[in-house]
Amino acid sequence: MQAIELEATVEQHSIRVPETIQDGTHLRVLLLMDDPPANAFRTDDDLKRRLAGLTEGLSDEDLHRARDVGRSAPQWDT
Repeated sequence: MQAIELEATVEQHSIRVPETIQDGTHLRVLLLMDDPPANAFRTDDDLKRRLAGLTEGLSDEDLHRARDVGRSAPQWDT
């Protein structure tokens, strides 16, 4: 049995295995993950933080909403 140590970041729920490992090789995988922050699973605060972060870095000019009321009033034939 051989062992290698691999450190990777998960992308789209997958971890790349080195190309040197041939197809059909039996692998045993041990996943070690950093502990999430204590408040990582709080959903009530998560939405508030995400919404608050939406405007981060924007100026008042960026946030000014144009007065677009859509189409002009229709003109009917009478």
